[in-house]
Amino acid sequence: MARRLATLCTSAILATCMTFPVAGEELARIATHSHRYGGEISILAFDDPLLKGVTCYLSRSHDENSFRDNAPTTGTSDAEVSCHQVGKLEATGKLPRRAQVFDASTDPIFSTVHVFRILDPGRLAVVYFSYTENELSGNLPGHVDMIRLPMRGKLMGE
Repeated sequence: MARRLATLCTSAILATCMTFPVAGEELARIATHSHRYGGEISILAFDDPLLKGVTCYLSRSHDENSFRDNAPTTGTSDAEVSCHQVGKLEATGKLPRRAQVFDASTDPIFSTVHVFRILDPGRLAVVYFSYTENELSGNLPGHVDMIRLPMRGKLMGE
């Protein structure tokens, strides 16, 4: 009984942590020399924590005149996400049919990117849906990426 309770508590904590903003691994910073897009564009990688072999890449603007070196620009909500298979697909447990994979703040106050994983067992696919929530301009249109699953089985919860 105590072991089952501990497992449930751990699962609840893990599920809660998955929806908090997370930091991705910064792969590169590219100077834009443009005032419209900020001084730099950074490329970050976010690995799906429950489906190994999938990485979502995020690009976002940074203001070169910011007080902090890492601060994203506040004048633009330019953030793009693209999710891809980068290795052998392996589920770390039973995948829920729909789950939020991560949130990433693209602006210290106003913008957040949300990424959801949606299983499509009938088509043997995993769909990643992302959108940017911006407090000033509302929700921007979403973006969809699809990863084909190799076969039925553990990944589909069967």
